[in-house]
Amino acid sequence: MIETLLSLRWTDYFLYVLVDPRSLYRHISQNDPKAFALSFTVPAAAAIVDILAASLFGNQTLFFFYKITYGWILLSIFYVLKNAVISTIMDASAQFQGMKGNAREMVCLINFSMFPQVFILPLTCIFVASGFAPVFFYIAVGLGLSVWSALVAIQGIAEMHRTNTGKAVFIFIFPYIVIWASLFFMTVLLFILMGGYLSS
Repeated sequence: MIETLLSLRWTDYFLYVLVDPRSLYRHISQNDPKAFALSFTVPAAAAIVDILAASLFGNQTLFFFYKITYGWILLSIFYVLKNAVISTIMDASAQFQGMKGNAREMVCLINFSMFPQVFILPLTCIFVASGFAPVFFYIAVGLGLSVWSALVAIQGIAEMHRTNTGKAVFIFIFPYIVIWASLFFMTVLLFILMGGYLSS
């Protein structure tokens, strides 16, 4: 473990996220150094960065220490579970299209694809320090980094399944369609139940 850390080979994963997402997947598939455990450091880093970036917009109280401890653990668990669910649905979608499934590598890819989101903190700091529409740019930068993460994931999926970008985009957005459609119908059913309860 120490030798692996000192060799700095693990930094290749983060470099490929930024410059060559297709090589990122090829590196994940080679699993040298081990990618699966390392990939979970990215959601954890994204969680603490999100908390710190949001904290720039107001005066902090003692509750800040709860946010960067318990809040960080909670948000990290949420990101990890979200990525696991989304990756599983993506893998199932690929298999339904006749492609080879590999949920483990998909989880690694989706975890690493979150890496651009850690840049929201330094970019937000610039606009907060200058006082130049910080809330607007916080939202704009967040959306831009989310798009960057999506592009990393899509290119990785295309490389993973040796498919075109169109199919990779469908595989990527399919979990979001399923989740939002499920939430919509659950909300409709909830309102129907509430209406029935109040009218009875």
